[in-house]
Amino acid sequence: MKKMKKLFALLLVVTVMGLALVGCDKGGNNGGQAAESGKTAGFVTFGLGGDFFQALADEFVTVFEGAGWTASYADGSFDPTKQIEAAENFIAQGVDVLFIWSVAPEAMDSTIQKAMDAGIKVIAFVAPTAQYDALMVSDDAELADSMAKMAAAWIDEAYADAADGSVPVAVFSERDAETGVIQADELLKIAEFSKKVDPNAVKEVACTAEDISTGQAAMENLNTTNPEIKVYLTAHNAIAQGINSFFTGVSSPVSDFTGYGIFAINGDDASANLIKESIDGKNPFRGMVLTGSVNDTANEMLEVATGIMDGTLESGHVQKAGTIFVNAQTVDEYLSTGHVDPSNLDFLK
Repeated sequence: MKKMKKLFALLLVVTVMGLALVGCDKGGNNGGQAAESGKTAGFVTFGLGGDFFQALADEFVTVFEGAGWTASYADGSFDPTKQIEAAENFIAQGVDVLFIWSVAPEAMDSTIQKAMDAGIKVIAFVAPTAQYDALMVSDDAELADSMAKMAAAWIDEAYADAADGSVPVAVFSERDAETGVIQADELLKIAEFSKKVDPNAVKEVACTAEDISTGQAAMENLNTTNPEIKVYLTAHNAIAQGINSFFTGVSSPVSDFTGYGIFAINGDDASANLIKESIDGKNPFRGMVLTGSVNDTANEMLEVATGIMDGTLESGHVQKAGTIFVNAQTVDEYLSTGHVDPSNLDFLK
């Protein structure tokens, strides 16, 4: 975060060249085959504080090296100052392409200008910056609305016999980054998508970090103060997994998860497997939306970088992400293919 669609529309076919070698090289190339690109790419990450972020950074290196590039990443540490330092290091190295997932885009203006002056192609990733050669972006509000629609459809079915305006909902937020602010604000509008939701009982649970332990602790506190709330939305996959851990732990106060639902944005395969288990009543993790697998994302990064370098894509190119919907209806398709065909999802019609 799709026919679901891939994270970004597939633009180019990367031709794999070279001789077959025994085994795989350290970049994870298939059979040691690689295109002779000779180009270099750097990726300043948003941060490496969760499995998704680390997996994406690792896959970035694997995919680019598999196509013959030299590639590396730097931990953005969720800190604009450290991101600037990391970008400056890549500029000093003279990389051909620099991906930047900015924590604070406005803080990167002079650094990006310096990179461009040095002839480096800058690709803004997720967070738009003032200047870029290409932008790979998702619509944060649209993605959150998509998740809210999925959750609303589940609520309407699970609470079909409930009075309108009677279902309370909690939104677990983490507002350190702009994306988290935008998506939390959208999720708080869940009552706009389901008449069953009580608009006056949508409670925000503010979290200070987006990890599993934070989600678990926040859920424990909420269950103490508001045990009547059984539907939980969050823009943060690790927080969602933490909420789920509270309910599936040995000291869980709940054994029957009927009427309980957890929904997240940008989940991963671990969350997909939890969604699959929820079908059999093993947990309350019901659904997630995302903009693509880490492999999809890394391959799209390669395709955009290649297009900007060879002129197939014009400077200023904007590539928007699609959305994958994973719930009880689509989870098997997602786990087997990494994609989902949305055409049969009624709540999208």
